[in-house]
Amino acid sequence: MVDRERVLARIQRVEELLAVLEEIRGGGKERLLTDRHVQLETERALQVAIQACIDMGAQLVAELALRAPDDYRGIFERLEEAGTLDPRLARKLGDAAGLRNVLVHGYLDVDRERLWSALGELDDLRAFCAAAARLLESGA
Repeated sequence: MVDRERVLARIQRVEELLAVLEEIRGGGKERLLTDRHVQLETERALQVAIQACIDMGAQLVAELALRAPDDYRGIFERLEEAGTLDPRLARKLGDAAGLRNVLVHGYLDVDRERLWSALGELDDLRAFCAAAARLLESGA
C-alpha cells in the first residue's frame, strides 16, 4: 500500500515549484539568460521539483516491490516496466534526473540555455505527478 500522504505532499510541492517556474518562463528567455537571481531561482526550483519526483518514484518503486534501480534514471525505468509510466515519459524523467545531477554536482557548468530548455519540459513533471495520483486512486 502506497503511503498516500507522502506522495500527496510531494505532488503539492512539485505543483508549487512548477508555478514558480512557469512565472520565470513567462518572463522570457533573455531575462533568464541575463539575470543571475532568476538563474539561481530557476536552478533551485528545478532541482527541488525534480528531486521530489525522484523521491516519489523511489517510494513507489519500493512500495510496489519493484526491482531496485541502479540510479535515479532507473527509478523511472522500473515504473515503466511495471506499466505505471509510458516509455516516453520514463525517458524524459530520466533526462530530468540527469539535469538534477548537473544542478547538484556540476553547478559550475550549468548551461543557461539548458535551463531555458528545461522550462519547456515542465509538463513532464506534471505528467509524473498525475501518474502518481492515478496510482493512489487505484488503491496501489
